[in-house]
Amino acid sequence: MKPTRELMELAQAVFNYTDEDMAAIAANPKYLQVIDKMPQIASTHFIFDVQAAHGCACQHREGQKIKVSADGSILCSESPPKLCVYLLNAIMPIVYGAQEFIFQGLDPNELKFTNVGCFDNGVRCGGFGHVSVQFLAQQS
Repeated sequence: MKPTRELMELAQAVFNYTDEDMAAIAANPKYLQVIDKMPQIASTHFIFDVQAAHGCACQHREGQKIKVSADGSILCSESPPKLCVYLLNAIMPIVYGAQEFIFQGLDPNELKFTNVGCFDNGVRCGGFGHVSVQFLAQQS
């Protein structure tokens, strides 16, 4: 589907694209599909619910929620005060996959493997701590 003129103008303003950038976007169906999904991206948030945490230096605790807008921005004011970079590394592929589902017109909650954790495997397995989270997409 081709995005409306209003959506194209919004994309140019939001991303600070030049007219040359917009010409390249208009010539590529892939980009047009992404621009067309901007309303869905803007109205979706990704929640990463801490399912288990033990020995985490950032003190993540079960029940904490890390909130990410569907554009890929961590919503710091709605997330724990400290975020483990090793856990962020684990959630990045889920965010990427969920965005792709939205671009394809699919429900990101249909992702099949939605539980991930930091790469530190915890003190019982030769590491220091471990945190596991579960993904959920929500409309805002």
